[in-house]
Amino acid sequence: MTTQAGGAAGWRKMAAQALFGAAAGAGGMFAVMALMVGQDGPDWAPSQIILVGVGLIYVLMGLFVGLGTLAPRLFGQRLLNVADAEEIVEERSNMGSSALSCLAVGAVLMLLAHAVAADAAETAALVTPATAYWILLVGLAGFVAASLWMWKNFDELWRQLTVEVSAITGNLLMLTGVVWGGAAAAELVAGPQPLDLVSLAFGTMLLACFIAVGRRGLMAPR
Repeated sequence: MTTQAGGAAGWRKMAAQALFGAAAGAGGMFAVMALMVGQDGPDWAPSQIILVGVGLIYVLMGLFVGLGTLAPRLFGQRLLNVADAEEIVEERSNMGSSALSCLAVGAVLMLLAHAVAADAAETAALVTPATAYWILLVGLAGFVAASLWMWKNFDELWRQLTVEVSAITGNLLMLTGVVWGGAAAAELVAGPQPLDLVSLAFGTMLLACFIAVGRRGLMAPR
C-alpha cells in the first residue's frame, strides 16, 4: 500500500513538473518573440525561430537545474526528478556546472538567431552575425571544457551515459544528414539553411540525452 501511494505521488510530481515546464516554455517563447518584434519578429524565417526555440529550451533547463541546485529543499526536490534534497547536495558541483553550461549555450544560440534575423531585416542588433558566431565558438569551447571537468567527477553510470549520449547523437546526425541531404539533392525537399544545421546539432544532442536517460530508467518518477 505504501509503495502504491509513493508511486502515485511520484507520477503526480512528474505530471506537475511537465505542466510547469510546458507553461514556462510557452511563456518564455512568447516573451522572447515579443521582445524581438523590433527585429521584425513575426516575419522571422522558420530556421531562426527554431534556433530561438532550441536555445530557449537550454536556457530553461539551466534555470531549473540552477534554481534547484541553489535551493535544493525549496525548489530542487520539487522541480527536479530526484529522490530528495540530499541527492542534489551530493551532486551540487556537477549539477551547477551543467546549469551554467546550458544557460551559456542557450543564450548564445538565441543571440545568433537574433543577429541573423536583424541582419536580414536590416535593423539594429545587439551584435553582428559574425560576432555572434565567434561568441558561439567561445561558448562551445566553454561547454566542452566544463564537460571534461565534470567527467573527472562522474561515477561509472554517468560516464557510460555520456558515452551513450555521444553515440546516439552521432548516429542520429548521420541518419538525418544522409536522409535530408539526399532528399534535397534529389529535389524532393528544401535543403537545410545554415541555422538549421546549428539547431540540428544542439537539438539532436538534447534528444539523445533524453533517450539515453530514458533507456536507463532514470526518467521514472522518484
